[in-house]
Amino acid sequence: MSTKTKHACSSCRSMKRKCDGQHPCSNCVKTDQDCVYNKPSRKRRRSITAPTEQARDDLQTGPAVLRTGVLAEINSGAILAKGLGLSSSSSSIERPRLCSWNLSLRDNTIGCYAEAPLTQVLSISQVHPVYNFLDRAMVERAILSMSPDQPLFDPAHHVLLGIAAVACLFSDQPVDLEPRIVQYARGALEHSTTLQLPTVDHIVGWLLRVIYLRLTGSPNATWIASCTLMHMIETARLHLEPSNVCVPSSGDSSYSPQLKKRIYYIAQLFNTWISYDYGRCRIIPRGASCSLPAEDWTADDIAIWRLTDSLDPDRNLDSTDLENLLLQASELTLSHPALELKRCNIALCIYRRLRVSGRVVSNTGIDKATEMARRHSPWWHIVNVPFQTICVLLAIDTRASLERVGKSLSSLRLIAGIYGTSAINETFVAARSLIRIHMKRKKEDYEKINSST
Repeated sequence: MSTKTKHACSSCRSMKRKCDGQHPCSNCVKTDQDCVYNKPSRKRRRSITAPTEQARDDLQTGPAVLRTGVLAEINSGAILAKGLGLSSSSSSIERPRLCSWNLSLRDNTIGCYAEAPLTQVLSISQVHPVYNFLDRAMVERAILSMSPDQPLFDPAHHVLLGIAAVACLFSDQPVDLEPRIVQYARGALEHSTTLQLPTVDHIVGWLLRVIYLRLTGSPNATWIASCTLMHMIETARLHLEPSNVCVPSSGDSSYSPQLKKRIYYIAQLFNTWISYDYGRCRIIPRGASCSLPAEDWTADDIAIWRLTDSLDPDRNLDSTDLENLLLQASELTLSHPALELKRCNIALCIYRRLRVSGRVVSNTGIDKATEMARRHSPWWHIVNVPFQTICVLLAIDTRASLERVGKSLSSLRLIAGIYGTSAINETFVAARSLIRIHMKRKKEDYEKINSST
């Protein structure tokens, strides 16, 4: 039985979590926060019937508190940035929580171009090579079968509207039809949540909605949509191995068992990484038995999934485990630039968990982010990877790591010049603020050492 501590640090008190009383405490070490203890003041003894605030904290079980207050945030880049000095009190940063989340391309007004028919904006060329959860032949048949008489809530429309919405983001020219596409898709998806048994088309529509929000929306909206997606999957029983399904499931005969598996695991991948990046809990359907796809998934695709799952905040990984994961990530052979950035994001997450000095972050992710920005490919990684690389380099704090900060900042400056959205400009300002804070601390450390000699 663990012993109670007399005092909790200010951070643990504010977050209502159990503190071990050490300096720094284990919670602040995990979240890179300053561990400060307030002097205890003399207080009149309270009645036994009125437990103190600290007593209420101590009555909470440790694992439950850690899971919600600390463990869910251990993979979050926002927590690392906060620990480096980027807080909500910074006057130049309006929303530090959103730094490097995505490009927020739809913050700006979309230019008015001639309206294009829906069939002209349907394209899966950008998303399909990266995630491979769509059947191209099925999509083409759905396009050919479209007619004005089809109801809005036709399941096939969920897929086509989702594809069109994402395709608009990768178009060289803004499409005036995009706001209506997004509005119709959202309305159709909201209707699908009222159905007793959603189809796989509904689930694919939700997955495309999550991708669209990850590219344009806020962290909270994206996370909620990804959780809804996982609940829809559980309702449709896609998380179960086909041979184990003893009750009716969403009977979409056009979707092969292998394609359903890919849809399930890609949905799980999105919910997991959104949860990691945002510092929230992910959804794991109870009794999930669906095996990994055997077709159309390479060994590297499977390795990415297993690396992602291994970084669950509830898993206690020591430095040897994390270094092995980092080695596995470095050995992946990936063909698409977006997959290279995904690998870099995994490595950055491992670095945040590892917290070892002497490690140097590779420039590969920065080079890929710059390359994709120049190609106007607005994956969220192109802003997230350079910013989080700066955070990790500053946290490592060695001469070798600090020498690489300049290249990451130059990459952010270039991306800000290409896109010019408020989100990327805010991220660039935040990165410069972190560097200034780090320089100030270095100067203060030097002055302390100099004064003692």
